[in-house]
Amino acid sequence: MTKMCLFYPSPSGHARSDPILNQSCASDHVHTFYGPQNFHPNTSYEQIRDTSPQYSTSPVIENQSLYWHPSIYEVGITNGQKTYSRVSDLESSPYYRWNTSTSPETVAFPPGFRMIAFSNQEGADQGGEGENNLFVGCCDFTDDGEEDCTSTSGNPLIFPTTACDVVGVAMAMPTCWDETKGIGTNDPFGHVTYTIDGTVGGPCPAGYNTRVPQVQLFVRIVNYKGGTYELSDGSDVFHVDFMNGWQEGKLDEIISGCEPTGEPGYNPPCDCDQFLTTNEAPASAVCDSDVKEYILNEDTNIVASLPRGTCQGTNTLIPKIWAVDPPFLCSDEPPADDDDLSADDESAVDDDDDLCTDSDLEFKVNRRRGIKKL
Repeated sequence: MTKMCLFYPSPSGHARSDPILNQSCASDHVHTFYGPQNFHPNTSYEQIRDTSPQYSTSPVIENQSLYWHPSIYEVGITNGQKTYSRVSDLESSPYYRWNTSTSPETVAFPPGFRMIAFSNQEGADQGGEGENNLFVGCCDFTDDGEEDCTSTSGNPLIFPTTACDVVGVAMAMPTCWDETKGIGTNDPFGHVTYTIDGTVGGPCPAGYNTRVPQVQLFVRIVNYKGGTYELSDGSDVFHVDFMNGWQEGKLDEIISGCEPTGEPGYNPPCDCDQFLTTNEAPASAVCDSDVKEYILNEDTNIVASLPRGTCQGTNTLIPKIWAVDPPFLCSDEPPADDDDLSADDESAVDDDDDLCTDSDLEFKVNRRRGIKKL
């Protein structure tokens, strides 16, 4: 097994956008994106691949892939009214795993490849973390630098109700690919599937004659408050979208040149850094004000009801006016603890987006605390 780890210090933004399913209007629900700030629905493989590193939260220059999931909302009561506050203080780690000793062989994602994985789809209930491809852990840091964690695995997604230092939500995607069904342009679900036994290198079902690296998106909520949380689509089914943006030829080089660590099991040490170039100035999340000006003019941060409905809403999609690098001017900083904000104060958080500054969010939890990753 070989494992490559990429650590994203923040999302690239939040919007009711889905570049895989709909390029012409708003998606059904709000998504949180990682990678290029090019998450307008009308975004192509070539555009995310060619995004300049300073317009991306990717930690490496060679990978401008776009990853996204339903946004996470904290549910509360303000002045007797139910409110949904988007969780923006997030970190993410896309992990790539592959096993070159199994058949079919593992190949790099081709240009334009995309896929979507759901926690309740066939095969998602075996393998991965905790013997399941969906895993949720709630961890506190101990004085000796270790972690005290409780966890659940498998569908449905269960958000912990108690507070902890960090919550991790991990979702691993399929690895078996039927090339005859294309790269997921018309059907981002049916061209890929999980292995028969759930392992990364396990046998693929009949007809799936090619293997791609497993992408596991690991999302972390820092300083988790506990209470009630909900996905932006109102469901308890988690899903992850992946749109390939690797520099052509680079992932082939890594798969063929990065030697397995020899460690058994699902989580060998992270490797393959020697093939990658660090992005010295990654972006922070796009401010909501820029999203509202250039993509869709609606509030998604603190709302009385979740924005919903494919191609529905009071505002239409704003046509994309740029080719590669986006025109965004503002980088978002996660707000301070807003438990005591009044309704007027909460409105001001949205209205003052233009005052946002570059985020000072630490690179990742385990680096600043010196602990082993979830």
